[in-house]
Amino acid sequence: MHKIIIGALCVIAFSTGASPASAIYGGTSATGNPIVVGLLSSKTATLAGCSGALVAPQVVMTASHCLTGTPEGVWISEPGSDLREKSTLRIQGEKFFIPKTFSMSTFPYQNDFGIIILKSPFPNTKTLEFAKLEDVMKWMSEESSVTHVGYGCTALVDAPPCGATSPTPNQITTIFSKDIPIQFNSLLPGTFSVTRISVDKTICGGDSGSPILKEVSGKTIYVGAQSSSNGAGCTKTCNILCVATQGLAGANVDLVESAFRYVASLAPIAAPIPTNSPLTSAVRKTTITCVKGKVTKKVTEVNPKCPAGYSKK
Repeated sequence: MHKIIIGALCVIAFSTGASPASAIYGGTSATGNPIVVGLLSSKTATLAGCSGALVAPQVVMTASHCLTGTPEGVWISEPGSDLREKSTLRIQGEKFFIPKTFSMSTFPYQNDFGIIILKSPFPNTKTLEFAKLEDVMKWMSEESSVTHVGYGCTALVDAPPCGATSPTPNQITTIFSKDIPIQFNSLLPGTFSVTRISVDKTICGGDSGSPILKEVSGKTIYVGAQSSSNGAGCTKTCNILCVATQGLAGANVDLVESAFRYVASLAPIAAPIPTNSPLTSAVRKTTITCVKGKVTKKVTEVNPKCPAGYSKK
């Protein structure tokens, strides 16, 4: 892929202040979107520190750099809601799944993708399919269209941080980029995606962890979580090529499998993953052999256990 040198890198970070009118600078309203959620510091918070994607009733995908505290210190807003409406459903985090290769010791962050498991499921939530890594690489080579959705800032600034985040989500439709600026040379190829942004239409602070979504044959496909940018990030200048990078679900299949196995282990509290969902392929069932004297029994489950009185062979 081509490499172009441009301005400084910036984290799509978060800051507090008065409530603006909309999120993602230059975007359109995404209020009511069934996927985008805000990561809140308390059950009654009215602004989000980061954004995320509700990809299953009890599973939120976001950026790992948004998960610096404890799971119990994060509350997830009802998807697409106005965060000023405190009566909407908010659910507390229970467990984080963070890649072993993620680190905040250097920037840009390697493998900036994370998962939050919730204490209880959101009702009436569909389980999304996530994009395969090879599809993401193909979309980048084709510079295919993609949508960002998040609870970000709304005003351009001379330098980050950009100011207050929005209580309502917005979205922009842009394209994947096949050109990767030299600032991202430290990131392992094939572990992240790149999307075009600009001064007029850009992701900002608070949009960290926000989903990028791809429409394929009438289906909404989850691609990844917003991580960083190299210039636009709600600043007033953009040199040569402004892009944003995302951590990918498709580059972290083992992590996704572990997260969904954990959710399955919470049953019957957790809502089951629909058998016809594309994500069921990420939750592989395992078969074990159990014995009791001369009796042998095979058990096939996501997290198989021998019946009472049987031992694993």
